[in-house]
Amino acid sequence: MFWFKSRTERFKVALPRSRMPIRRRSVVIHHYCPHTFNAGDHFVIRSIRSHLKRFLPEAVFVPKASAFNRGWGDPVRLTGKNLVYSNRYADAVVIGGSDQYNNWSLRIRSGEIRHLVPPLYLIGMGISSKQLGAPPHMEKKSYLKDMRVTHEVARMVSVRDEPTQRFLQELGIEKAVVTGCPAMHLFAEEFRFESGGVLALTFPFPVVRKNRPQVYGRLLDVIRHFLRHARDWGLRPVVVCHDDRDVHVAQEAFPEAELFFSNYVDKVIDFYRSTSVVLGSRLHATILAAGAGIPFVNIDLDARGEGFTQTFGLSGWNLPVEDGRLIQKLSDRVERIVSGDLHPFEELRARRDRYRRIFLDFMRGVARDILAVLGMEGEGA
Repeated sequence: MFWFKSRTERFKVALPRSRMPIRRRSVVIHHYCPHTFNAGDHFVIRSIRSHLKRFLPEAVFVPKASAFNRGWGDPVRLTGKNLVYSNRYADAVVIGGSDQYNNWSLRIRSGEIRHLVPPLYLIGMGISSKQLGAPPHMEKKSYLKDMRVTHEVARMVSVRDEPTQRFLQELGIEKAVVTGCPAMHLFAEEFRFESGGVLALTFPFPVVRKNRPQVYGRLLDVIRHFLRHARDWGLRPVVVCHDDRDVHVAQEAFPEAELFFSNYVDKVIDFYRSTSVVLGSRLHATILAAGAGIPFVNIDLDARGEGFTQTFGLSGWNLPVEDGRLIQKLSDRVERIVSGDLHPFEELRARRDRYRRIFLDFMRGVARDILAVLGMEGEGA
């Protein structure tokens, strides 16, 4: 039986695909990522795959769930049987998604990951926390060793913000490159404001409703205010749900509001690109807007929002959810946008474009490294 073999023997396969001396028509990449019903996760997934394929046209992605998510069965994560599958069938392995350092959601074990045969790449990784100003969420010290060993095995690592890079440096991990969140690099458009359009009000994340009821109440108050006053600025308010669990709650909270929801990522992306302003606490909506040139105001809830705000010079623009004058300050910012004042986004655009160049160089480097490991130098990127 597989699980009664020694720890070393159970991960061995007779001839790992990545070491086969064959002429490859396709480069098979096992992509471990958060396959959730949350649209924002799929912005990140879309960007990673499209940009890697840009530099490695031979890439074929096999999705692997990085955690237990609704709608996905076993096996999950780069552990146990999945590690065997990746050894047997993958030319390369990519881990790429959002808050994968949050309580080490990947659960990759130091005693197992050392037996991974194909090259490993970590892309767009980030920390999170339970609230603003709190340390990165990590319930077990053993996860820190697992993280260190995983990064020893990984050939290249990118992270989405400077606080995540500092967190890794404190663990002795120096090779992580800050690129910004991959979702931002789906687009690189000039900032503009189109009057008479949609004010997208993002509905709060379900975990906030469950774990932080007071914060959740404040976020609903924000939506309630802008549903009443959006038309004062000539904007049409639309409540946007990123997760199917949000929809019925949003219907109950705002029965007369216009809602937007779709399980099709292209439709969600197209919706956001058609808006005039994005406002709320769903960070991936903000990040997508930042790339698409849509003015926004983000409400920071935890280390994710703080990391984006700090990295992109938005401390004077985005607002912490704890701000005592939150609604008034949000209104002031929308007023500035509607008046045509887009100066707050000038520094962001410069930083965004600089990090985009870093991100593209990183992805080009991943493609080249995969080709080198597979003995395909001179092909593709």
